[in-house]
Amino acid sequence: MENLQSALRAEINKVPESTSKSDGDVYTRWGRTSCPSGDTETVYTGVIGGGLYTHSGSPSNYMCLPNDPQWDQTGLSASSFGYIYGAEYQTSSSSSFQHLHDKEVPCTVCKANARTVIMIPARTTCYSGWRMEYSGFVMSEHYTHEGNKKAICVDASPEVLSNSSNGNENGALLYFIQVQCGALKCPPYVDGKILTCVVCSK
Repeated sequence: MENLQSALRAEINKVPESTSKSDGDVYTRWGRTSCPSGDTETVYTGVIGGGLYTHSGSPSNYMCLPNDPQWDQTGLSASSFGYIYGAEYQTSSSSSFQHLHDKEVPCTVCKANARTVIMIPARTTCYSGWRMEYSGFVMSEHYTHEGNKKAICVDASPEVLSNSSNGNENGALLYFIQVQCGALKCPPYVDGKILTCVVCSK
């Protein structure tokens, strides 16, 4: 019996510890064309897309659409649709980001190898034990728009698409998010402040 138990323990010890560890997390770096340097790999780069800001029935989240799309080859057609549009920065009222206004927005999908990733709103640094992937500002649609989109963390050093136009083409729009005191207590929050964010990994 002891020999059997010893053999079983020996087999258990052969199982690599890595089977219980994460292979890594995938996240989108909104507003940039590359992933952070270090132990992070680029899955693909693209452009932010989403439903038109006035449409209530189109996609309610932003998507990172790849720069090399592929299309159905079966001849699929339909007579009723949802629509996807490109995204533009809406930053004309910002003191630091006016140059981005009405420019189209890039994105990159990144894999943080063997790490878990989290976006933390209202922070510019990660908590102890976590590593910063990037920091930025929470952005989404204007509060009056019907196209109610999920908020995303746009990089604090945003880029524009290389072929970006200067035209006001609308589509999916990105506005800064402002703190409103009341049920959200001030302090610690500050009325009128632009909401920051940080993407962290561990």
